[in-house]
Amino acid sequence: MEVNAALIYGFASILLMIGYYSALRANDLIRVLISLELMFNAIFLALIPLFAVNPVVAFGVLIVTILTSSTEFMTLIIAIMALDRVRKSVSVEEVRAGGETYEGARSNA
Repeated sequence: MEVNAALIYGFASILLMIGYYSALRANDLIRVLISLELMFNAIFLALIPLFAVNPVVAFGVLIVTILTSSTEFMTLIIAIMALDRVRKSVSVEEVRAGGETYEGARSNA
């Protein structure tokens, strides 16, 4: 069974747009994480037809994709758990730029 590359690219672009929309509309970091994972998987799906000519390269890309995706997922989960411990919330509104203080911080002065 042969799958048309245009069909794969179309499905990947639909997944990417769903991920973008979900990330923009998300209220908490868990939904942002799921949206980012969906966008990463759409990009990896778009790479499949490029490497389908050579099966050895396709297997290498598959291994790199699995390792990259799992590492990224675990890193984001750890970051969200750390934020939840400090802020007691995973709301997007609670996230500030690096270096800013928040109300519950203890001062060293």
